Amino acid sequence: MLLIVVLMAAQSREEPMIRGAQRNVFHTSPVLPDCYTYAVERGDPATGPSVTLSRLAAGCKVPWHIHSANAQVLFVHGSFQLIMKGQPAQILSEGAYAYVPAEHQHQESCLDGCMYYVIREGPADVRYVDAAGKEISPEIALAAVGEHPAKAMPAH
Repeated sequence: MLLIVVLMAAQSREEPMIRGAQRNVFHTSPVLPDCYTYAVERGDPATGPSVTLSRLAAGCKVPWHIHSANAQVLFVHGSFQLIMKGQPAQILSEGAYAYVPAEHQHQESCLDGCMYYVIREGPADVRYVDAAGKEISPEIALAAVGEHPAKAMPAH
């Protein structure tokens, strides 16, 4: 048993990393509103676990949606309303934490310029849903809350 633990520890070793804020390069996504940008801090959101830094303009809304992977949200700046299906709305601000299980419907609104880290356990995706939980296109979902999909900028 000890040998297995030692081998696993040796295989999972990674180099330490420190990244200054000035190195962040923010991108958009065609499935997110144009008021939402993100920077990849670690990993590759397209293929597996990752850490991203999200930045939303004041008033930015992301309507009801789900993700395939569990996500943890660590709030850095601003005020943010998060509503998870079946729970009352919560206002998040500096230092707040949220856990969003995979496939759990939620929506969010940035009240005054927001920044938060998202730690995903798998690939990042956004699938919008209507009131009945049926998947709908980003264009329809975003238009319903007065938002527009961003024009994608390359992630690398």
